[in-house]
Amino acid sequence: MLKPLITKKLKKIKMKKNKNLLPILGCLILFVILAFAYFTPLLSGKYISQPDIIHYKGGAHELVDYRSTYHTETYWTNSMFGGMPTYQMGAAFPSDIIKKIDSLLRFMPVPASYIFLLLGGFFLLGMVWLKNWKFALLGSVMFAFSTYFFIIISAGHNAKVHTIAYFAPFVAGVYLLYRRKYVWGFILSTLFLSLQIASNHVQMTYYLFLALGIFGLVELIHAVKSKEIKPFAISTGLFFISILLAVGMNASRLMATYEYSKETTRGKSELTINKKDTKKNGLESDYITQWSYGKWETLNLFIPNFMGGGNNEKDFKTTHIESAVQNGTVKSEEEFNKFQEVFNGSYWGEQPGTVGPAYEGAVVVFLAILALFFYRGRYKWWLVGATLLSFMLAWGKNFNFVTQFMIDWFPMYNKFRAVSSVLVIAEFTLPLLALLGIYAYFKDEKLDSQYKRKVLLITSGVVLAILLIFYLFGLNLFTFHTETEEKYITNYDLLEAIRQDRFQLFRSDILRTFGFVLATGAILFFAEKKRFKSEYVIFAVAALVLVDLWGVNKRYLNDSNFVDSQFYKNPFPTEVSETMMQKAQTDPTLAKIVQAAPVNYVLNIIKEKDDSHYRVFNLLLSPFNETNTSYFHQSVGGYHAAKLRRYQDIIDRYFSKNFNSEILNLLNTKYIISNDSAGIQVIPNPDNNGNAWFVNDVVFAQNPDEEITQLGKIDNKRQAVVDVQSAHDLKVQPATDTISIIQLTEYSPDKLTYKANSKAEKLAVFSEIYYPHGWTATIDGKNSQIFKVDYLLRGLVVPVGQHTIVFTFDPPVIRTGQTIVLITFAVFVLLSAGLLFWKYRKRRQPLVD
Repeated sequence: MLKPLITKKLKKIKMKKNKNLLPILGCLILFVILAFAYFTPLLSGKYISQPDIIHYKGGAHELVDYRSTYHTETYWTNSMFGGMPTYQMGAAFPSDIIKKIDSLLRFMPVPASYIFLLLGGFFLLGMVWLKNWKFALLGSVMFAFSTYFFIIISAGHNAKVHTIAYFAPFVAGVYLLYRRKYVWGFILSTLFLSLQIASNHVQMTYYLFLALGIFGLVELIHAVKSKEIKPFAISTGLFFISILLAVGMNASRLMATYEYSKETTRGKSELTINKKDTKKNGLESDYITQWSYGKWETLNLFIPNFMGGGNNEKDFKTTHIESAVQNGTVKSEEEFNKFQEVFNGSYWGEQPGTVGPAYEGAVVVFLAILALFFYRGRYKWWLVGATLLSFMLAWGKNFNFVTQFMIDWFPMYNKFRAVSSVLVIAEFTLPLLALLGIYAYFKDEKLDSQYKRKVLLITSGVVLAILLIFYLFGLNLFTFHTETEEKYITNYDLLEAIRQDRFQLFRSDILRTFGFVLATGAILFFAEKKRFKSEYVIFAVAALVLVDLWGVNKRYLNDSNFVDSQFYKNPFPTEVSETMMQKAQTDPTLAKIVQAAPVNYVLNIIKEKDDSHYRVFNLLLSPFNETNTSYFHQSVGGYHAAKLRRYQDIIDRYFSKNFNSEILNLLNTKYIISNDSAGIQVIPNPDNNGNAWFVNDVVFAQNPDEEITQLGKIDNKRQAVVDVQSAHDLKVQPATDTISIIQLTEYSPDKLTYKANSKAEKLAVFSEIYYPHGWTATIDGKNSQIFKVDYLLRGLVVPVGQHTIVFTFDPPVIRTGQTIVLITFAVFVLLSAGLLFWKYRKRRQPLVD
């Protein structure tokens, strides 16, 4: 009797799944259409131009050329900062199976592929959580079209948005685990965490795990209260196994990055000079919190221009400012220059500057507020708690006791800068909370109509009343200027003009948010009155969300961000046509490319005339924030978020005010690019030390402070500074010798060959950056110890006579990581197959009447 009933139920489940298949397929097709509809220039063969990706293309040019020429990978490049590993510069790791899976999911061109992933990932979470494709569709639109994602795409923070795109499907797996759906929960959480880690933005993953910590606490409290500790323990155990497997499948990437991070600015400094905390391992607190959200600024998740949006809002009209300047309010040229220097455009928040707000949407935030009253599940407290944590951490120095606690006590927290980025938690939790709230509004039978109408009317009334107060009295409630502007713009009339113009921008978006809140409230109210079917309401709300976010997103990422294919493939042109010049007048992205063309031309001329191994120091572009030079040459400078710490120490000590010519000589700087009244000048530097040289004397330093100090005092062509700890191994007698020579004969980034002829055993200094992991040196095929000399270079003791010296970079961490990756992936596949087979057999077991 029981068997027919169960068989009938299984048939109904199967029919329901088949019924959902077509709408799910339709939603996926819709996601493709939405992505291309937003990025229509992709259809005409254009490409998005992203500043950080342009920097990447310059810095990684040597890596990409090597890969295309030799069809293999180099894990070292000399293109930036004298030389550095390529682990965080787009290096491809062996047996990277997870990355291949990721490439299959990203079948669309950038950036449409990221929007598809954001939409599809949250849709999966919605289906897992609610098992209703209509609500899942609404949730995916609420999440994927967050303005913050489009801002970081426009900047070129691809790894960041790529990582965030895998938040939702990973959480779907975790949710299933704690709902006792162990098999699929384990598979999904492992797979999507692996993909998330492979996307290579550890900071974003770290923030998600902060949110999941609150999720775990909520689950633990529930397990204790309901006396269900065993299921909780099983779920938690599988969760940690998923983490281990996901980490293992990214072992090469993670192990190499971890090894490298200890030697970078994210690691511990060896210097005590001018350091507040010599024991600190990580970034300085001031640097971490430089981009801290103001507490009131958090409201720009709800009102995009609450604090002026970004520094260059296209809708910002400076009517009052222009009038004040024209009417003689500004009394002198000096006063006008000071105004221009400190004026922050439309933005008056507490960050140094910003492209735009982390706008989540008026509709989404309003629905999230309503969810506090309609959604009664325990996960409400997780979502609310994680959202509040996100706000408090984003406030940074404006909520310093929490921030300092995290910096001091939470592992790795001090490795990450720009605390405002932690708002990605809220960017995920608010749409999910809103989705659960609107689902409860329509589906929770325990909510009676009277309660829903009452809450809807009161909440709408309160929110609209607050917006109305802001609209009418905002000028009296807020300053509308920055502290710097107040300090340096002493002309009251001019400061008041700034306030008036910003207030007008503020009011326009207050009115905009007011309209969207009113429309949302009205739709829900009439739906409760049974005037509309719930299905139509869901689509109407989704459309409203899309209109809201689409409009704001277009302020920061639109057709002007796209360029023709030739500029995308080569963003460092050496010549520009008249057509390009004309296009650049209306295209800010192309304008930057065109402006750099004369510098690129000069760099290319040098490259064509001199193909030897040397470095270039470019003063025309910000030396340590550009990669144009790196595209053509090996550069003293560059652009990267994780430089080697010792190189940064040299920059801070010898380049922060004026450049030190002796350090440039040490770095084999053959050309300096500058300009004068005659235009761009290429200044040869005949005093550079060359690729390698013998020194006559060694100066032993007692500590790193003395090392870096002595470096500025010695004659580095004849002397070398070495750490006293190497004194035992470095036994070379001082000698005067002008006959011995050493020359570079073969160059590739990860293998350098030298010929040496020495009349005495001497210390050779190589103008190559010292890195303690992966580099080996041989003299005539025999291993030789590499010494760290002159604070950041390599040295070898070369015996008497003629010798061949070879430096090779072959990091063991890559091979070890590859082995772990293959083993872990095999374990994951076998374990997943075994669990699925067990699940299948369990469902197929015969039933007894």
